[in-house]
Amino acid sequence: MGLNSNIQAQHQQVLPHVLAMPAEIDPLRVGMEDRAEQLMAALDHDTAADPQQIIRAVRSNLKLDGYEVPPLDMQLISSIKQDSYTIHTLVFQSLPGVYVPASLYVPKGKGPFPAILNSHGHWPPGRRSEIVQRTAHMLASSGYVCLCIDAMGSGERGREHQHEYHGANLGSALLDLGTPLMGMQLLENSRAIDLLCGLPEVDPERIGATGASGGGNQTMWLAAMDPRVKAAVPVVSVGTFRAYIMNSNCVCELHPNGLLHFEEGQLLQTMAPKAIKIITALRDGNGAFNAQQMLKSFRIAKRAYVQQGVAERLDYELFDEPHSYTGEMNKSMISWFDRVFAVKRRGDNLRISDFQPLDTNALAVLKGGNKKAGILSIPAFINREFNRVESQIATSLLDGATYKKQLQKIVLMDTADHLLHVQSLEPQQGWRRIMLENASGQLIPLLISPPREAVNALHVYFPSKGKQVAPLSEIDALRSKGEGVVLVDLYGLGERASATADQIDGALPRFHTLSRSLLWMGSNMMGIWATEIGLVNDYLQQEYSSYKRLLVADRETAIAALISNVLADAGQTLLLRELPVSYLPDESGALDSYNMAIHMQGILRWGDIPMLLALNKPQVSLEGLYHLNGKQCGQFEKQRLQDKVRGYKKQLNNQGVLLIN
Repeated sequence: MGLNSNIQAQHQQVLPHVLAMPAEIDPLRVGMEDRAEQLMAALDHDTAADPQQIIRAVRSNLKLDGYEVPPLDMQLISSIKQDSYTIHTLVFQSLPGVYVPASLYVPKGKGPFPAILNSHGHWPPGRRSEIVQRTAHMLASSGYVCLCIDAMGSGERGREHQHEYHGANLGSALLDLGTPLMGMQLLENSRAIDLLCGLPEVDPERIGATGASGGGNQTMWLAAMDPRVKAAVPVVSVGTFRAYIMNSNCVCELHPNGLLHFEEGQLLQTMAPKAIKIITALRDGNGAFNAQQMLKSFRIAKRAYVQQGVAERLDYELFDEPHSYTGEMNKSMISWFDRVFAVKRRGDNLRISDFQPLDTNALAVLKGGNKKAGILSIPAFINREFNRVESQIATSLLDGATYKKQLQKIVLMDTADHLLHVQSLEPQQGWRRIMLENASGQLIPLLISPPREAVNALHVYFPSKGKQVAPLSEIDALRSKGEGVVLVDLYGLGERASATADQIDGALPRFHTLSRSLLWMGSNMMGIWATEIGLVNDYLQQEYSSYKRLLVADRETAIAALISNVLADAGQTLLLRELPVSYLPDESGALDSYNMAIHMQGILRWGDIPMLLALNKPQVSLEGLYHLNGKQCGQFEKQRLQDKVRGYKKQLNNQGVLLIN
């Protein structure tokens, strides 16, 4: 039986495995947890944290500097009078041209009053949700000015001004711009404190913050970073950063490189002597926020408070409740602020039964369909910012070497990684089975069908969904003609997938868990993939140096192949399929067409996909070009990309060819 007959018979068969590890072992999960433990061991848990050092690390990691601070330009939209307070619907300017919808609850009577910033979690529709309204009601009824704002991407700041989940790919798009969602929230919450400090009804020396879940996370970071916040009550949100690894958390709780610098307990230490009360739910289903994780951080933080002689200013309380911000938790929070801010109260006037949530439309800035200029969605904000950056790139004197250095920093590549060991397994179904071990402790599986003749080429596939879903009919045709084929499973793909991470991801885009966990630990999927593509190329260059090679990648791995080619001394000819035309997010359509592996901090400000294409010297062929929402690009958009890349190449003095089909 000839080769053609063999291939014909194998077409319906499953490709042979190389690693063949039982799924329950999940080596990727083990490797991630080992890395997290190594980072934890490297941290100094015994010495009190240096607040200024941590603040510098936060500002650097979140890229908080460089934003202009405009006038607040607070504009009142409407007011609703209640029995003991008035609710003002308003907007204010957080960043130049960016307006934040807000609800301001002001008690009746003579001020100035203490004030609380009440941040919302992932409850729709943002600041107008029942939980946030109830908390604000109880605070205002108790003599506190309370400010509630819509976080970026939530509430009326969602696409088309509709509330949506601001995490996953939507929130991660801010990371691609440079400042992660956590950083944007921190900047805007600090501006909310600016607003409170400027109100005649507010005592600027008595300002606190509270919130639950994602709102509690915002509360914690704001209390650490803004000296004007004198007290805080983060609710169902405090645990450990280590517990975020391989767990389910929003990207608004992502601090890139965070575990390289400090743990959550050390962040809490920097708040001393501020008055902090942590509220935790015993029945919280999120492993990152459970009581045991909270206590680890609390004990570390307590040492700093004891050393400063203010041990009583850090406390916690456990509630036999699920993940929420209940009325009883509200009471505990208000009692804490009463004590800290010396608010005297006669009897128990905190009756939850008095509260009736208002219709969300009554508190809306955009009610009646009216649009308010400046209330930007995340995509609108990113596109606006990128337009400014792109014009600078197009008119600057580009230097290829500088751009490559910047790219290497963005993708967080391990430049010291190299091959340690190569092992061949028994061939199966006409495929050579090869394992490459790298210095990072990973096993990279290869299936190789060598070229038949010296004139044949080697087609190296990096399938974005693993080799088992590679285009088998195309591969069979190549092998029938005597062409060589290599199939590679990159980190997290195919045989190297993590069943644990996929289960945690659930309905979220794939690699939500892995990508976010890696970023916490100073790495990212694109950097790992680009490194592994380079190592595979090095191996093939040694073993098949006389054969021409063509690298075939698609979707997310297509980006990694571009990066690897740019940073390699001698790149390879590329065939890229379904490449995204840009990292710019879309105003409409689903944003889960591409998975979470693509995100890199600052890639948009660096130059986006067109710059990656422009820096490639070998020929690059594109088959299919798409937007991030899955919409295929038309001929006009293809030509616009070609023109943009051609202009960059001219400035870079790079003669590489780009073909767009």
